[in-house]
Amino acid sequence: MAAPLEIRNSPSGKILPAVGPFLIGGIFGFGALQGVAAGAGGGHVLWITLLSAACLALGAFIARGAFDTSVKVTLNSQGFRDNRAGDVLVPWSKVKSMRLAAGGKGAAMLNFELTEEPPDEIRYAAANAFGLMPFGKTTVHMEISSLDVRGQDLVDAVKKFAPHVVVRR
Repeated sequence: MAAPLEIRNSPSGKILPAVGPFLIGGIFGFGALQGVAAGAGGGHVLWITLLSAACLALGAFIARGAFDTSVKVTLNSQGFRDNRAGDVLVPWSKVKSMRLAAGGKGAAMLNFELTEEPPDEIRYAAANAFGLMPFGKTTVHMEISSLDVRGQDLVDAVKKFAPHVVVRR
């Protein structure tokens, strides 16, 4: 029996997307300071300060995942489990096929075609916009760009754990 594959967040997959909001927040903050120094009206400076704070908070929210070392996705001989989306086991017996979207190192999604509709936990957890997301009646997408694994490594793991699953290109 093969050891399970446990996948965590990628620090660079979380820090790099946070750079934009931090930069924008810094620019708005600098603009607010310039407004105060120039004697601008308090209402305008307040709005710019609030925009700055919102952008900085968004950047911190995105970057916090870089410090989360918990297991996000597990693949084993029974099936796969995405802790970001309902933490429910999807048995390999319910998976018909899978496809690596866009292929190669820059792939961002794995698409799993199931034999039946995904469990309710996955459909309800899709509202958080991370992890597994239902698409159509029997397809779920697994976001992998923020994880510390390459798409091809996941394809290889699926071939190892579930040789009956058809891998589409």
